[in-house]
Amino acid sequence: MRIKLSNKLSNKLSTRLFAITLALLLILMATTLIFQVFFFQKFYEIKKQHMLTNELTKFRDLNSYQLNDNSVVSKAMKSFEESTNSKIAIFSLNGDLKYLSDGQNSTSEDTKTLTAFCTELINNKDLLYKVTSKDTTETQIFYNKSSGFKKIGVVTPMSLTSKNDSVVISVASIQPIEEASAVTNEFYVYIFIGFIFISILLSFIYSNLISKPLIKINNVALKMSKMEFTENCTVERQDEIGNLATTLNFLSSNLNAALQDLKTKNKKLEEDIEKERNLETMRKDFVDSVSHELKTPIGIIEGYAEGLKDGIVTGDNVLTYLETIIDESKKMGVLVSNMLELSKLESGVLKPKLEIFNINRLINKVIHKHCLDAKEKQLALTFNQNTDYSYVLADIFQMEQVLTNLMTNAIKYTPLGNDVILSINEDGARYRISIINTGSKIDDKNIDKLFDKFYRVDKARQRDTNSTGLGLSIVKNILDLHEFEYSLANIENGVCFTYYLPKEESHED
Repeated sequence: MRIKLSNKLSNKLSTRLFAITLALLLILMATTLIFQVFFFQKFYEIKKQHMLTNELTKFRDLNSYQLNDNSVVSKAMKSFEESTNSKIAIFSLNGDLKYLSDGQNSTSEDTKTLTAFCTELINNKDLLYKVTSKDTTETQIFYNKSSGFKKIGVVTPMSLTSKNDSVVISVASIQPIEEASAVTNEFYVYIFIGFIFISILLSFIYSNLISKPLIKINNVALKMSKMEFTENCTVERQDEIGNLATTLNFLSSNLNAALQDLKTKNKKLEEDIEKERNLETMRKDFVDSVSHELKTPIGIIEGYAEGLKDGIVTGDNVLTYLETIIDESKKMGVLVSNMLELSKLESGVLKPKLEIFNINRLINKVIHKHCLDAKEKQLALTFNQNTDYSYVLADIFQMEQVLTNLMTNAIKYTPLGNDVILSINEDGARYRISIINTGSKIDDKNIDKLFDKFYRVDKARQRDTNSTGLGLSIVKNILDLHEFEYSLANIENGVCFTYYLPKEESHED
């Protein structure tokens, strides 16, 4: 909906710019045409009158008392007529013609016009008095009776032999400007029609020039409002619109960086919160598990101790009660010891003491320790030693813990009459150690959970397995501490735990 609205607004802006630009151009052209039709001729007449007045006044000032030679008079008058495009003559105050630019040729049309205008001035006593007495230059528009054309007449006093004893008259025709104005008006109609098409084209170009970059900027701003900062303005201009696009790109970049930083911090915060929740859950589970694990042996010890105290058992039964109390105490000791060991591993306090040793010897040692346990369950304990010696860099004591816990679990959860197989093989630059207990399987959904503290597949927590649920968790933390790769998986005939140790060169002779 926003994009559609944006397009409508953009189209409206483009249309308005087009309409305003076209209107301004048409108004400008129409104003020019109106001025031409209604005011240009009047403006020309005023300008012509003003020019003739100034020039005639200047002619009078330069030539008063100087016109003694006819050739000088004729030259001065011809120069005036060429510069003003008019006709000039000098008359006496009673209307007699004294000088013309072409001598005394009184038969020409221009001379007749000058004489007629002079006669009109002589008859206008007020105007003649005003000109001669106040020494001013006056203009008057009149029609030539013989030709019917409008004329501009200018008159000023002049001194030939005495002050203001004559008048100088200049007459200019308005007919040329009227004809030119009529032709121009007709020509302007065609210009106006052509100007309309040019104005439409210019308005379209101008409106697109302004609106298109604004539309691009608006689209980017809309995406920014939707928290999308991937697109930049591609407006490459060196004006205010270009500066706006650059500023918007800079704002988009900063907002994108801030948003990504916020997302990263938010994700980390969520991870921290989830971690805290998991830790809280683990803490509760740990307390519950420890309480459950300790509650049973404590209850047994308490019950058997009270039986001895109250004397309800005698003879050989006393020895049985004492052995049970001792056995349960040992289980509690093992549990507490494993808990302390795991706590040290998880806190990072316990650091491995690395040294190079032959792990084949260590494996044989662990197998020897568990032979009796395997025989009691009628299990076949096998070690496939596929290398003569296998030197690795690790903590011997912690590697013995790993092997002991894995071997204990394998014997504990292998059904009677099955096999426990331990193997070591070369795997490139590593040794692969595998422990397989046959005849049993683990539900795939429980495999990853076996590394959690106190987790056991037997949900009833049967005590005859003599398990604390911490063995694999200790194995996991030790191998993680050494940065050794490991895995637990179901195979065709049982369950296999595998881990890898990098090879090392022996320093023994």
